[in-house]
Amino acid sequence: MAAITAQPTRQTEGVVRVIVDFARTLLLARPASTLIIGNPAIAQATLSDDRTVILTGRTSGSTNLIVMGADGEEVANVILDVVAAGGRLVTVDEGTGKTTYSCTNRCDPVQSGEPATPQPENNEPLPGDDANSTGNP
Repeated sequence: MAAITAQPTRQTEGVVRVIVDFARTLLLARPASTLIIGNPAIAQATLSDDRTVILTGRTSGSTNLIVMGADGEEVANVILDVVAAGGRLVTVDEGTGKTTYSCTNRCDPVQSGEPATPQPENNEPLPGDDANSTGNP
């Protein structure tokens, strides 16, 4: 299996790609004291020191990260694009809704943020079926 590496980034705006269940570092040009994550269910961010943020992907999706300095000034503002390892996402239409799975050695459900879309029921008989049949021979 090939190793997946996520190099440290010095980005302070734009999009940063993070892999589900992997960590990567975000190096800051100025000291930071506060981290704000738009949706903590998608990604986690912690300060390792005042210039290093550790990003961890929790589930596939996108959210934002705002980094503030002690003076209240914005140090960084990035979009976190969290993706499954290897990009192996499978969506299953279950009739009453859809479930998305991240598949590597096994498939685990992921939170997509999409509401389930109910499918209309079709109660018409199939061709060749007798609509008046009771199912008894």
